[in-house]
Formats: sequence, structure tokens, C-alpha cells
Amino acid sequence: FRRKLRRDRKKVEKTATKISSPSIAEISDLAMELLGKVASEPMPQSPEDKEQFFMAQVSKGEALSSSGASAYPEAACCFFQALKVYPNPVELVMIYQKTTPDAVFKLVMAMMAQEVKQKQARYFDVFPPRDSNVRIKDKSKMEGKTKYKHSEDGVKSDVVVPNRALFATKGVEQGEVVYEEESVVSALLPCAQNGKFCYHCLRAVAEEKAETESTEDVEEKVEETESTESTEDVEKKVEETEPVEETKKSSATFECEKCHDAVYCSEKCRQDAYDAYHQFLCPSSNKTAREFAELTQKSHELAPILIAKFFGTLVDREKKKEIARALGVSDKGDTDEYTTWEHLEIMRYLELIPTANDATALHKLGEVMSASVPGLNEFVTGERYTMLKGKLDYNAFTVHTEGVVPKETPETHVSDTMRDDHTKSAVGISMYLISSHIAHDCDPNVQVVFPDGTDKAAVKALKSIAADEELRISYVDPQQSVEERQKQLQALYRIKCACKKCEADLEAAKAEAAAAPAAEDKAETVEEKSAEAVKTIDPNDEGTPSFAAVAASPTPVSAVEDKAEVVEEPEASPLKTIDPSDEGTPSFAAVAASPSPVEAKAEEAEKPEAETDEEEYETEESSDNE
Repeated sequence: FRRKLRRDRKKVEKTATKISSPSIAEISDLAMELLGKVASEPMPQSPEDKEQFFMAQVSKGEALSSSGASAYPEAACCFFQALKVYPNPVELVMIYQKTTPDAVFKLVMAMMAQEVKQKQARYFDVFPPRDSNVRIKDKSKMEGKTKYKHSEDGVKSDVVVPNRALFATKGVEQGEVVYEEESVVSALLPCAQNGKFCYHCLRAVAEEKAETESTEDVEEKVEETESTESTEDVEKKVEETEPVEETKKSSATFECEKCHDAVYCSEKCRQDAYDAYHQFLCPSSNKTAREFAELTQKSHELAPILIAKFFGTLVDREKKKEIARALGVSDKGDTDEYTTWEHLEIMRYLELIPTANDATALHKLGEVMSASVPGLNEFVTGERYTMLKGKLDYNAFTVHTEGVVPKETPETHVSDTMRDDHTKSAVGISMYLISSHIAHDCDPNVQVVFPDGTDKAAVKALKSIAADEELRISYVDPQQSVEERQKQLQALYRIKCACKKCEADLEAAKAEAAAAPAAEDKAETVEEKSAEAVKTIDPNDEGTPSFAAVAASPTPVSAVEDKAEVVEEPEASPLKTIDPSDEGTPSFAAVAASPSPVEAKAEEAEKPEAETDEEEYETEESSDNE
């Protein structure tokens, strides 16, 4: 018996030592063991039972934590079970971090991490929903190629990098919609924040024209009624008519009652926005919110606003899901076992370098939301903030609209990265859980459209798609040159595109570049021949007759006939048809055969008898030349 006690005591001491200073691998192994232990225990269902269960588990965990290190594993199990039934798990984790021993907290977090891994392993079996007609698959496994993550110094690790993509589960014809999807979070672009678009769903707000009367119309009506009504009745009608425009305007708009800047298309959008995020982001609510809005405006990026909206929406959705479970309401879209944060963790993201502006925005974000989301400052570290920003940069989409959006200016420009094929005017930015997994292709087979005029997306087939065929969209404008496309993809998404369109365009560019030297050689040959041709009629060459000499030489016809005979008998010239009615106009042959004025003077002594005729001819020739 004493030996058994000694063995038990040594075992406890060994466990206590292991728990007080464990390695990461030991914590993970212990967490897996504890997770398997609590997995078989039944969980309460009704709100009353959950509340009693929560209080009992927390009290038991606190008592075990004070008993010493040997009781830490059991205490961690109690706190983990309490966490499972708490409405706001993120808030409770922050409380655990402040109130429980560090070893217990690490065990609880390790159990949560192991549970997440187990859920992630079966994530793609339940998401996307079957009615969406798509599935997410790992292309690396399909192709038999495994890609491993490398550290900054190039050392290969054991972490496998999945190459996930979205595939159709059934055939889709061209023009058909594959699936529709609500956004996780969205925001208007600064250029569209002009009161003409809903701040929540991004729909164009209908401009209701007030049925008012002009001053002239009112005066005309007053003159018409003066004869039949008293002055008091007329003045009363005018007073009732004047404020119609103001009343009509206020009743036709849905805006924030505090800031009056956020405009909504309906009362539902206004209430949903207030519940999720506008209650603490409204610039008129407090000084901190106003400073946060000014900071995001000066930084020319929407990431801080989107991250703030995301956390507000995350808490609001979990509350609504809990209410739905309590009421027994079945809604597949809201009561799935995965939280919005767990969906987000699956997405790809860009590894960004934190900036000074990120640190300032994170600090202001904590100040703005600390009252509404307790423990957010401790949960959203600088590393998590940068990760969220990287996920937005890689997965966000541009929302297009049929409405007229003012052009972007240097004041309204934003640096956020968005998947945009530039088919229509951009009104906002949004992120989606399913569509984020669609890969890029410069020759896409689907396109993300917005048929309702809101941030609700629909994926439409641009070509006929077979079952198990991968869906692909264009992250950039596919009409650009291959150089521009690849430059943008590398700079924005770190993608080296090798699609069929890029390969064909690059081959065409190479062929064009190869043909360019041949064209240059041909042009040089033509220039050389032209130079030789010019050289043969060089006026400086004594052996070559000058242009003047060639022009002054007689034509073959005039060489046989006498000049004077041609002048005296113009009707014999074959060029008389130029002007047959004018007897005084010399023929073209006569003009060409006649000597120039200088030559005429030289020959004047030799032909004195033709002086009169030559003078008249010179006058006619100069007139024709002019």
C-alpha cells in the first residue's frame, strides 16, 4: 500500500512538473487526450440548463485551479466545457486569460486549437452547402503534387500548403447562375459616399421627388381664390403648402439620426447596420469614433473600417445564432457549427509587413470597440490585425452597380486590393465565404455579378461548365495586355499566371519580337536601294544630265518636227483635246517643246524672224505656269 502511494505521488509530481513547464508538443498531446475525454459528455440544450451548467463548470474549475498543478488538467476541462455553452466565446477567453493560471489557460487554448483542427478536417465535407452546386477541393492532392511551406531563410518545413479551388458539382450552361451568396462584410467606396447609395447593402437609394408647387403656382392659386375665399383662408392654404418639400424629404430617407451621413435604402438596413457596427462606428456617437473615421479617411484605405465591421458583425451573428438555437428556429445559413471567424481562418491571405499606420488604426479600433466587444484589445494583436488585412487584400471583391458613381479623385482614392474585372462602375468592396476560393484565370469561365443591385453576389457561367470542372474568374481586367495583367497579378496577389491565354499571348509577343529585326533589315535594304537610285541622278555628276537639261530637251515628236511648225499648227498636236474650244490656248506638247525664257533670249539672235511669235508664246506660257 505504501509503495502504491509512493508511485501515485511520483506520478502526480511528474505530471505537475510536466504541466508547469511543458513543451508545445506535450501541451498538444495532453490537449488531445483531454479533448477526447470531454467529447463523450452530453451538453445541455435549453438556455436554463446551459446557464446552470456554465456556472457549475466555472465554479469547479476555479476550485481545481487553486488546488495545485496536479489538478490543472481537470480544471482546464471544466473551463473548456463552460466555454462551449457561453454565448460569446471570444469574450470568455479574454476573461480566462486574466483570471486563470497561465498553465491552465494554455491548456484551454490548446484544447480549442485541437478542436479547430478536428473541425477543419471535416470542414470541406459540410461547406459549402450542397445546394450551392460547388465543392472546395485541394488541387495538390488531385494532381499528386505536395507543396511545403518554407521559412524566410528558405528552410523547408513539414507544413503542407494546400492549393484549394472551387469546383462545380453539376453541369451548368452558359448564362446560368451557379449559386448566390450574401456578403460577410462590405463598405462603400469613398467616391460613392454621397448619399445616393445604401451604407449597408450598397443599393442605389431611390431619389423620391417631392410633389411641391413653385412660388408662381402658389401666387396664381391665391389670385384665383381671392374672389371666393377670405384673406385668412388664403394665408392658411399658403402656410400649409410651403413646408411640403421638407416633410416629403424627411419621410422618404432612412439615415442615421445622429450623424445624418450614413444613408440607407430601408429601415431594415438601418437597423441591421446599427446592431452590427454603426452603434460604435458612428462619428457623432463619441470623440473616439470620430477620430477613427478621420484616421481611415486620411490613410486612404478601407481595411480598418472593414475589420471593425467584421468584428461587430461577428459578435452580432453569434448572438443571433444563439437566439435561433434557443428558439429552435432552423436556418441552415445561420446555425451551422462554424463561426464566421472559423470560416475566415480557412481563407488564403497575403503576408503583409505591419506599418505605423496599422498600429495606430489598431489602437483606435480597440478604443472604439472595447465597450461593445469586451476583450477585443487582448484578442486582436498586431499580428492578427495584419493577418486580417492580408485576408481582405487577397479575397475582397469589387461590387459593381448599374447606377452612376462619381469618378475617383486623389481625395477619394483607396489603396485596398480588390478582385475587379472592370466590367461596370465600382461602388463598394465586399468579402464572401464561398467565392473567396475561386482561383484566377485570364480567360475565366464564370463571373461574379450583382443582379439585385446590392452586395449580394451571383456567380454566372460565361461558358458551358461540366461537372467537376474548376470555376475560375479574372482578378484583373482581362482585356489588358499580357504584360499589364502579369504585372498587376504579381504586384497585388503574388501570382505568376501561367494560364493558356497568357501562354498564347506571350508566344504571340515572342513571334512579333522575332519578326521585328527582319522588318528592320528589309527597311534598311530599301533605304540603301533608294540611296543608290538618288545617286544615279546626282546633279553634281558631269556625266549625268541635269534636270533642267532633261526638261529642256525636245520630245521624240518635236525632235522630228520643226518647233515653229508645231507652234504654227497646233491642230496637229495629239493633246488638242485638253481644250478643243479655245483656239488661243497652246497644247501641252507645244508648251513642253517650247524653249524657256532664258533659252529664248539666247536664240533671239539666231531667229529674228520668229520674234513676235516667241514673245506671244512666252506670255501665254508664263500665264499657264502661274
